[in-house]
Amino acid sequence: MRPVNLLPQSARPYVATGKAGGGSYVLIGVLAALVIAVAAYVVTTNKITSNKDEIAKAQSETAAAQAKVADLQKYGDFTAVAAARVQDVTELAVNRIDYERLLRETSRVLPGGVWLTSLDAESTGAGSTSSTTATTATGPSVHLNGCAPSQNSVATTLVRLRAIHGSADVQLNDSGRALKLGPAAQNSTGGGDCGNNYAFDILVNLSNEVTGFGDMGQRVPADLGGGS
Repeated sequence: MRPVNLLPQSARPYVATGKAGGGSYVLIGVLAALVIAVAAYVVTTNKITSNKDEIAKAQSETAAAQAKVADLQKYGDFTAVAAARVQDVTELAVNRIDYERLLRETSRVLPGGVWLTSLDAESTGAGSTSSTTATTATGPSVHLNGCAPSQNSVATTLVRLRAIHGSADVQLNDSGRALKLGPAAQNSTGGGDCGNNYAFDILVNLSNEVTGFGDMGQRVPADLGGGS
């Protein structure tokens, strides 16, 4: 016969069952998973916040650097403008013609009885055209029109013009008695001012040393207007 427990349920001793114990383990596992998830979320959130702070800091530093570059840009522009102006002034100084010295030298080398009716100097060759020839100068040049008592004086003038400082080549474009020249030739050589003398048209090609800072490395003598 099977025994029967006549005690009420509330008075009976508690007996653990395997079913109830298994549910507790599941609950503990779920709670542990939640704790791990929360911890992972907190770590991830903190990392994201840290990265955002670093990005904000980098952006702030970039903005400060760009502002500094903008402030310094005006100095860079000023330096570029100053350098360009120095270059322009240097080029003008290098290519300039020293007219005072040129006239002084020309007056010294001209033979007696020879005079000029015009003198034109160019730092870059503009060329000259006479009634008989066409001559083009590519460098500094001096174009002289003048009068001489004879053709021998014209020839002597050609030789003496080679003594001008920096003279590289002397060319005779035209020469003849002024009264026998046609109107066009008289206009080109200034023959109308020469009377019965000989009118000449001469082109003197100069080397770059005739300018203030040539590459020839030769100093202009002090008595010709050169520096010390």
